[in-house]
Amino acid sequence: METNKTILVPTDFSERATNALDQAVFLAQKTHSRLVIYHFYHRPVVDRGSDRALEELEKKIELKFQDLLKVLPDLKNVPHEFKKVIGTTVEKITGRVNTGGVDMLVMATKGAKGFNEIWGTKTARIIKMIQKPAFVIPDQTNLKHLKKVALACDYSLNTNYEAIKFLTDLAEQLNFSIDVVTLNRDEKTMTKLEHKHRDQIMELMGNVKASFKFTQHPQIDKGIMAYAKENNVDAVVILSKNYSFIESLFHESLTEKMVFNSPMPLMVI
Repeated sequence: METNKTILVPTDFSERATNALDQAVFLAQKTHSRLVIYHFYHRPVVDRGSDRALEELEKKIELKFQDLLKVLPDLKNVPHEFKKVIGTTVEKITGRVNTGGVDMLVMATKGAKGFNEIWGTKTARIIKMIQKPAFVIPDQTNLKHLKKVALACDYSLNTNYEAIKFLTDLAEQLNFSIDVVTLNRDEKTMTKLEHKHRDQIMELMGNVKASFKFTQHPQIDKGIMAYAKENNVDAVVILSKNYSFIESLFHESLTEKMVFNSPMPLMVI
């Protein structure tokens, strides 16, 4: 079957990164996509024999790529490419995604300590810098059980309808429903223009099962997560950082708090 999208998956070969790759394999199967699996590494620092040390390191990386095929047998069933790249994780990932040819990024919240890179706080920086959808996968989460997502939305002028169309297409392919959630507002306080924008979003939902909800909480990030937990939501979806409603989420400390402590995947589109 012809592939129509490319999913980029960084890996440091840690258990959590391999779980994120497993979720990417599932997405690739459902969306008929190909995977590009990236590993970023640094040139060995030695006084002599640096070329030999580099060759040995690259051989080890190739063996680890082959180990992934053993650990994730379904990987063999989707088009994929392994790439090893010398450089800094943030720069290389954002550059690869933003220069074209990548439709989605799937990555773990953080990587293993002591293996070339410690992702940690870099995840927040990456999702703010890229111009394509990103799935951030916390430990022990599984997209194969995705039944309902919560989309944070304020019906503002900055509504990205192209991004919502990406989400609805994915919902049809993965068969999940969407709760469109607005925080700290209610039906009575919405303006006529906001009602118009909501009607446009309703129309975009097409055949996807969608509900439009309101909830109250003094803190936006905690409010979204509280809604998700109380309503059996399997993933949280945030549109672009231009949304005034969720702009504060992209302050690094809040984003990290939400991503790293979240018990569910976070999708940024």
